[in-house]
Amino acid sequence: MSTMEVLYIVFVGLTGLAMGSLVVLMLGHLMSEHWLAPVRSEIEAAALTLPLLLLLGIPLAFGLEQVFPWAGGSGDLPPLRAAFLSPAFYLLRSVIYLAVCVALAFWLIRTRDVRRASAIGLACLIPIMSLSAYDWVLSREPHWWSSLFGLAFGLSEALAALSIAILIALLKVEPASPVRMKSLERALLTLALLSVWTWFAQFLIVWLANLPQGAEWYARRSDPQSLALVAVSYGLMLAAILVLVPSGVSRIAMIVGSALALLHHATHFVWILQPQVDPSWIDLGLMAGLVGLWGVAFTIVMRFRPTYAEEAAAEP
Repeated sequence: MSTMEVLYIVFVGLTGLAMGSLVVLMLGHLMSEHWLAPVRSEIEAAALTLPLLLLLGIPLAFGLEQVFPWAGGSGDLPPLRAAFLSPAFYLLRSVIYLAVCVALAFWLIRTRDVRRASAIGLACLIPIMSLSAYDWVLSREPHWWSSLFGLAFGLSEALAALSIAILIALLKVEPASPVRMKSLERALLTLALLSVWTWFAQFLIVWLANLPQGAEWYARRSDPQSLALVAVSYGLMLAAILVLVPSGVSRIAMIVGSALALLHHATHFVWILQPQVDPSWIDLGLMAGLVGLWGVAFTIVMRFRPTYAEEAAAEP
């Protein structure tokens, strides 16, 4: 695995987590600010790491051909799609995606009218996440375009963002009220079910419509090793759903359910990206170092965010 591919995997994973945090933050503001309170600090901190991820993307701009086949001129693409995936236009779009997301993140933490900002932000973020999912993930195999892929990938990102935020929040000393945690439990379960259904719906569309390019995309992920990976991934998700379904709020159940959902996202993410070469120990070390650097930035930002402890502990 090349260094560029390692950077690419980390960039897509962490950027997805930050964008997913923006989605959760906006949905929380639109539905109920108090509902969001127990994990608001964590969600805001993750979203505010986007400028760091913009810097991480700079080296990738100089090595696109090592990650995307079309960047080196290979691949027999239709003229319009070839023009859409030209390196200059691709980089311009990527900068716009990240710049808009950074602007939305800082707007949300500075404005007093968070509901209005969230409504406008979601209207901007949904097409950005859909297009970025195609550009950054699906265009590695550019002959298939799926309008549902962006939604499915975005839901997975939001699920991962909420899962990690809940895990971090539950390690805090200050307890949230049972009502708040029950709302988070329902939100996590809802996102998990939506994510599973959307990915299944995409597979069903490809199968029923007999789409050649879509079928080829799935066929590349149907070797025994890949099938074992996706089986483990959805086994983890099923376990998470079964843990979260019973009524009532259990701290242990939420920790286990969130951890299982996060593991599902990680394994499903690897299944989707399909690295060309198994990573070496050096590659894994570089990934761990970059994720650790992001974790340090996340922790530093967390120190400057309000805790919202009173809102989290208060009953509605």
